[in-house]
Amino acid sequence: MGVRGTAGTELRDQAIAWLVALDCGTADEQAFHTWRDADPRHASAFAQAAATWRRTADPRLPVLLEETVQPEPEPEPVPQRWSRRAFAASAVVAALGVGGAGAFLAWPKRAMAATAVGERRTLRLPDGSHATLNTDTRVAWRFAETREFWVERGEVALRIQPADKPLRIYSDPIEAMLGNGRFDMRLSDQGGQLLAMEGNGVTRVGPLSAGNVLTVQGGIARIGALGPEALHAATAWQNGRILFSGMTLDRAIGEFNRYLPEKIVLAQADLARTQLGGEFLIDDPDSFLQSLRDGFDIDSRRDGNRILLFRRKR
Repeated sequence: MGVRGTAGTELRDQAIAWLVALDCGTADEQAFHTWRDADPRHASAFAQAAATWRRTADPRLPVLLEETVQPEPEPEPVPQRWSRRAFAASAVVAALGVGGAGAFLAWPKRAMAATAVGERRTLRLPDGSHATLNTDTRVAWRFAETREFWVERGEVALRIQPADKPLRIYSDPIEAMLGNGRFDMRLSDQGGQLLAMEGNGVTRVGPLSAGNVLTVQGGIARIGALGPEALHAATAWQNGRILFSGMTLDRAIGEFNRYLPEKIVLAQADLARTQLGGEFLIDDPDSFLQSLRDGFDIDSRRDGNRILLFRRKR
């Protein structure tokens, strides 16, 4: 894997690649030892990477979890695939030497869970906290010296138990330290939001208290208050419902499509700004379609794997 005389950056990347493979349990350990022992610089680079990992448990390396949904309520740790990313700069910890590999291998691996489109699932975490995964969601966690939780995509509701240390939650747009309480994190293509229903947290933007929401969109982060109606709408999915209160049809379709393998599509663009109200069951899209027919003269028909919406002809 390695070549003598490799430039510093390339050598560091090789060390990180071995580190990730060892963490995932996919590495050929004999090949790793051969690479490490081939050059003292290899051992030194790996010791630096392993020491940095153990000290920081760097969450910035993105987890690419397996696609298969695990049926068990508390899944065992499984191999994960990672993409490479440089570690934060750090001096070589010479005292660790080649022992850095052993120190790293003692670090607990991450466990993971995922849901399919339309599926919801509740997990019991090692400290007694609960995580409810919404549709099409991927998460991972590691509980050792710290409590750490990663959200790769989708939405998760957390009920966090009291502990000596806060729960550290990570995602691409949002990182936070959360105390005991109830929180909801949702990611989207545009960013994400972290809602505090009970309890307090600390984010890079500032403190997050009950009834407040941190929103990140287009790279801009804001913390603001959420009224009772908006709070109810944001958490309705936990009870298997979708709440529309003046929401436009295009946005309402986007909400329902999160749960549907067959997506709803507007056949006529001018229907998009139709404003809706009401509460619907996530697993009963037919009631939603019926309400569009009855209240707005908007009809539907299936077209392959899509459901087309169009204005009914009188």
